Amino acid sequence: ILLIVNGTQGYLPFKIYNATHIQFAFIATIFYMFSESWIMFYFIGSGKTIKETIIKYNLDKNIYQEVLDSKKKVFPHLTMNILFIGTVFVIGGGVHTKMISKNIHGILFLLSMLHFLYLIKLQHYAFKDTAEILSRLGKLIKGDK
Repeated sequence: ILLIVNGTQGYLPFKIYNATHIQFAFIATIFYMFSESWIMFYFIGSGKTIKETIIKYNLDKNIYQEVLDSKKKVFPHLTMNILFIGTVFVIGGGVHTKMISKNIHGILFLLSMLHFLYLIKLQHYAFKDTAEILSRLGKLIKGDK
């Protein structure tokens, strides 16, 4: 939401709590980077827990391959989108100093947001996969199979 509001500020200049487009971009980008990093570390942590549980209870190691497959789908796009949004933020300074065209900045923002929507979809499915794997592990540990 912060990124969308900030993008709107770029096209329709207005202030939020006296923050200009550039000032609000700093806040929006920090929140974005924090939340995406948090999501990345969730997948890293849950993967580690799944791996340790498989080893501890001597379960089928192929289950962990599902975790790796899920990470292979999400992590490249997650990393790319962090790079895209960060680039749009940095290029914003170039637009302010008139070294870079507003059009380039705007197009990169729109492409980054479209990619972000795709990333949200990938993350959604990865969260579902992780929950399903954890549920399956719980059943295997209880012996319900």
